[in-house]
Amino acid sequence: MQNWILVVLLVVVFTAVLAVGQGLYWAYVGRQEQRQEDLRRRLGQSGAGMDEAEAESLFVEHEADVAANALGGTGKHIQQLIISADADYSVSAFFARIIVAGGLGLILGGIGIGMIGMVLAIPAAIFPYGLLRWQASKRTTKLVEQLPDTLELMARSLQAGMGLSDAFKLVAEEMPMPVAGEFGRVFEEVRFGRDYREAFDKMLDRNPGVFDLRLFVSSVSLQRETGGNLIEILNNIAGTIRSRFVFEAKVRAMTSEAKFTAGLLACLPIFVILALSALNPEYLTPLRDDIIGNGIVFLAFCMYGFGGWLMYEISNVEV
Repeated sequence: MQNWILVVLLVVVFTAVLAVGQGLYWAYVGRQEQRQEDLRRRLGQSGAGMDEAEAESLFVEHEADVAANALGGTGKHIQQLIISADADYSVSAFFARIIVAGGLGLILGGIGIGMIGMVLAIPAAIFPYGLLRWQASKRTTKLVEQLPDTLELMARSLQAGMGLSDAFKLVAEEMPMPVAGEFGRVFEEVRFGRDYREAFDKMLDRNPGVFDLRLFVSSVSLQRETGGNLIEILNNIAGTIRSRFVFEAKVRAMTSEAKFTAGLLACLPIFVILALSALNPEYLTPLRDDIIGNGIVFLAFCMYGFGGWLMYEISNVEV
């Protein structure tokens, strides 16, 4: 191995180890800070002592940065994912992560495999986007799962004689994140002068994929204008959400075989390539050394990714 390749490889490995170490450290620090914040919130101290600057920060909306404005619809989509995932970086920082990940994939693939390995830059560059979508989906799922208990808690508090604002405060203090953060922000915004309808609209903008939250907001807004039994409304919404959870579990059980088959078919080409490389290393040499072989591999990789995505979409039944 040439000296410069060894130096580049050592630099890449050192950078990767340093990045992983920093990531683990800051993840630990963030987890400890989150636990302390949850403790303060459950003790009812999260809103105490809020100064004027912190109060004004509640009304500062997420503004699209230069990258989001330049990319138009794509930038707005990325920014919405960042808001839904409750991530603490901008659209520009997100694309910087894509560039860094793609560069690392290009270097590692080129050093480890050769010219054909540079195609690893594509999945490496896609990885930050997939991770962001996974974080947004995970947070949305947790929010939906916490809604039934939240609505029942609000119904019991209203039945005990509390007002709607006190019910939001109780949710912020007693329920876990992220539903506590969303309802707590509504409580703080209303406490500092924002109208309920406007606060609800901002909450829906932060969570556009939660239909049950939209149903709750519509019901509460309609009840405040026309009257009605809000306690019964909240209990009915909570019961409907729980019934849909049961139905979704049945659907997952019925589609589990199709998803397992899709995963098995997706892993089969990788297994065949590894087996051929072990049994007859020279068999795949034309695909690695010849430019036409490189093009065939690239085309096969694109078709492989499209086929995996198609099988996932077919087996993923949305309820």
